[in-house]
Amino acid sequence: MIAAILAAAMSNLSAALNSLAAATVMDFWMPWRGHSGMSEAQQLKLSRWVTLGWGVVLLGIAMLARTWGSVLEAGLAIASVPLGALLGVFALGVLTTRVTENAAISGMLTGLATMLWVTFQTDIAWTWYVVIGTLVTFGSGMLWTFLTGAFASSDPFRPAES
Repeated sequence: MIAAILAAAMSNLSAALNSLAAATVMDFWMPWRGHSGMSEAQQLKLSRWVTLGWGVVLLGIAMLARTWGSVLEAGLAIASVPLGALLGVFALGVLTTRVTENAAISGMLTGLATMLWVTFQTDIAWTWYVVIGTLVTFGSGMLWTFLTGAFASSDPFRPAES
């Protein structure tokens, strides 16, 4: 039973490290440095070093996370900060077809800034982060639309006619 648990953990960790290394090398390093001049053997060697680097980073995060208390609570609290702004922009896109792209971006930036302030400057429980972020993002996106008068159509709340 213990061997099965360790094998599953190693499999998940291996897949995560492989994904992090592949994304780092192929999506960031190669476009930045260019594909020319690097053989496949060199790319493989670089990928192995990047995998080792990500392993060290994850080990450091794991050691730091021991002081955070419950891993579930810490993960949900961290995820709740950007998810409210993301849900707010989604609501702007789904519920109002007249809000412009600039208004949605402004709303999201306002929501993220507000959530950073709420996270570090208030004692509000993390369970409210998504609600606050959504309301601030949606409200500021709508406010930006009304203040600039830059509607994509005449009524910002009525769906577009086909």
